[in-house]
Amino acid sequence: MITIGEEILLLMLDYDAGRMNRKLPVYALGNAISGALLMDLAFGNRIDTDPEALFVVNPAPLGEPVQDSVLARIAADGEQRTTDHWVHLFADDYETLQPQLLDCLVAHGILLRGPYDRLWVRGAQRYVTEDGQPLRDVRQRIAGVLLSDEIPDSRDIMIISLADACALWHGLTDKVGLAQLEPKIKQVAKMDLIGQAVARAMNEAGN
Repeated sequence: MITIGEEILLLMLDYDAGRMNRKLPVYALGNAISGALLMDLAFGNRIDTDPEALFVVNPAPLGEPVQDSVLARIAADGEQRTTDHWVHLFADDYETLQPQLLDCLVAHGILLRGPYDRLWVRGAQRYVTEDGQPLRDVRQRIAGVLLSDEIPDSRDIMIISLADACALWHGLTDKVGLAQLEPKIKQVAKMDLIGQAVARAMNEAGN
């Protein structure tokens, strides 16, 4: 199954250029990857969060090398720390974590590495969700959720919250489209504590 970290990376990719979207500042990319990796651990029931702290509830590896390295670092720390602390810490490791996630997408066959290290999307159609349903391209799936009255599932809540916190929408739609979607985006973004921690980190970086 494709991870949240990998799907967030696909959101940050400029499909036409085959590179990370140049409209997004580096601190946005770092916070997006950091938040996504923590969301993978939360989605896999390895960590939990509350307004005061992030804590490990199950130190067993997920079987995903990048996420497991993050989990091991949290488990080995031995101190009770806030979600904000971990968002900042792993955002600083963006230059290390991002290439590792790209390699995972290439290994899955979702990205194809072309000349001059450009990356082309081949599709995620052969992957499935936990309930056995075909996994649609993350951009199509999230657009469908935001344009409908349906309540997003927990995974899409995390992705929408993180995309909002890191202003990833600016690389995905124009101002008119964003204005139409913003009420639903803001409603969903309030549902996730990790996304809120990433939003705080973004505000601090932008000030």
